[in-house]
Amino acid sequence: MREELPKNVDVVVEQQADKLLRDQKNTRRGAVSRAWVITWYSLALVSLCLWLLKLLGYITL
Repeated sequence: MREELPKNVDVVVEQQADKLLRDQKNTRRGAVSRAWVITWYSLALVSLCLWLLKLLGYITL
């Protein structure tokens, strides 16, 4: 009867990290530019402000 050894966690983590680095489609969180994050948050804030103004009746569309 053959018994398999459990997977080594360190090896699995290393293989997953290598796979992420080789695959260019995946972007790590640290690689996203600050300008993009600031732009995204600014657009979200503007949309919330416009929604609130419409809700309060200051603007009509």
